[in-house]
Amino acid sequence: MNLTKYQTNARKLRTLLAKIVCASMLLVTSVYSQNPQPPANYQDNGACPFECCTYRRWSVVKDTVLYQSRSEKSGVVFRVRKGEHVTGMTGVVITLKPGKAAVRKATTIGEGKRKTRVKPGDVLYLMHYLGEGFYKTWFRGVFYDLEMSTTIQVLTEPDTVWWVKVKNNRSQVGWSKQNDNFGDMDSCG
Repeated sequence: MNLTKYQTNARKLRTLLAKIVCASMLLVTSVYSQNPQPPANYQDNGACPFECCTYRRWSVVKDTVLYQSRSEKSGVVFRVRKGEHVTGMTGVVITLKPGKAAVRKATTIGEGKRKTRVKPGDVLYLMHYLGEGFYKTWFRGVFYDLEMSTTIQVLTEPDTVWWVKVKNNRSQVGWSKQNDNFGDMDSCG
């Protein structure tokens, strides 16, 4: 008699544990599908990350080393000196760590066919700054150029690096992440 009661309780316990495991798996799957993570080390080729940023003829405001590729270990190609000019050809903004913004009030983000509703508590990942309060933003697998407003609050800024590709007057081409060493990048100023 005790053995039967023990077996019945053991079956009930196994059933309960199986239900708990299944519920846990559903919860984890649901949370992941609602909040997937943005891509690691996202690279935005051609990005110029501020208002009126333009690739064109730039002045050199500080002596700068240019590398063969987007790595300081790739070898020096040439150096430019303060007062010289180079041509800013293109650039790449690399997001090392996305920032975060919180939705405070339900709103629609995106344009045209790429619109989606966001609700309070949703987290938007900030990939990099675009200028004038706009960010390249990632939400549930889709990128948006989004203006921050009272409905969306920036919690943390993204950690980014901007590599620029420039050409000197001898047609040598190199890369630098010392973009503050160049002037005349702003077509509005």
